[in-house]
Amino acid sequence: MWALLSCNTRAQSGTLVLNASDTTCTGSSPCLNWKDSITGVPNPDSSLNIGGGYWNQTYTNTTGFGIGSFRLTHSSGAGEYDYWSGFTSGSNGDNRNYGYGDTTGHSGSVNWVQNQWGVMAGGGLTTPPAKVKGQPYFVSYWDYYTEESGTHVLKVNLADNSLFAPQEVWICNHPWPYYGNRFGDGFARPLNKPGDYFILKIGGLDSNGNDAGIFIIDTLAVYDPNAPYGVRQDSNWHAKVLADYFSVNLSALYFTMYSTDTSASYGPNTAVYFCLDKLTVEKTGGVASTSTIVRQAKTATPKAVEVKDHFPIASYTGGEVVVHDAKGKVALRTTVKAGEKVNLSKLPAGEYRLRHGHKAIPVKKVK
Repeated sequence: MWALLSCNTRAQSGTLVLNASDTTCTGSSPCLNWKDSITGVPNPDSSLNIGGGYWNQTYTNTTGFGIGSFRLTHSSGAGEYDYWSGFTSGSNGDNRNYGYGDTTGHSGSVNWVQNQWGVMAGGGLTTPPAKVKGQPYFVSYWDYYTEESGTHVLKVNLADNSLFAPQEVWICNHPWPYYGNRFGDGFARPLNKPGDYFILKIGGLDSNGNDAGIFIIDTLAVYDPNAPYGVRQDSNWHAKVLADYFSVNLSALYFTMYSTDTSASYGPNTAVYFCLDKLTVEKTGGVASTSTIVRQAKTATPKAVEVKDHFPIASYTGGEVVVHDAKGKVALRTTVKAGEKVNLSKLPAGEYRLRHGHKAIPVKKVK
């Protein structure tokens, strides 16, 4: 739990940089230290196990973490094949394709689950824009269902709750959506139709925790008939300037993602990942209100989708579906075809998580 500060407390000003390679932590617990990360299933290519691959609390932490002077959101369920959301660390720099259109014999999206820790640039940042294999970075996953429950899934604030003015942030495409936008991934279709896009939306919260009403769009992929596979997207790190847009002091930044391949009921089919590092902010001398600090310390439980016997999941070409019960155990493993519903009729009533593609959908089976 974070310490509460009075709303009239003053904080010293200064420039702060969120750095994935930072091994210190100010006033927050737990602390993310990328050097403590492990890999649940080691990659056959030993060069991709640099630093372990991903944070060892990715599938157990439910409260967020501190790194340097910052606090980042994170949540998780039970076991590697259940779910996690928010931010975690990556370090292997893997930029290979583990879905359709690759050359390694994989298919669909099932192989991405064990290989979701890469970055298209092939490494994290040292002094931007220099990238180095084995240099850590943040892997970011946006959970549509938690966001719909009223809590920002991808949120960054200062550990001492100081107000700040954001200056810039470095962004890179994640391999799962990058290749999915080209070939599809079983669950998502390629973004090769006129008008298609995949975007990152950056917003802010004011000192009272209210939306500042300012948004910055970073286009990660867009339809372009002249680009390879009909979609234009960058595989390098790029800086997004924030200083010119946010005219108010913020208590937090948050990130959401949108795609033209979207289900009205279940959110984006496109795998909603991106990589981030080197967020630079300027402390402005004030702190968030007490009520804001309390709200930011809370975690949310996404609202479950109620079903009886069949779950009407949308799927581009089909693939594996894994259903976990409330204890994290596999209750059902099956394969569906494109447009086919998932048959849950043999499962007892209760709470479940249904994984298909990048999504881990909370499901409540009723009689």
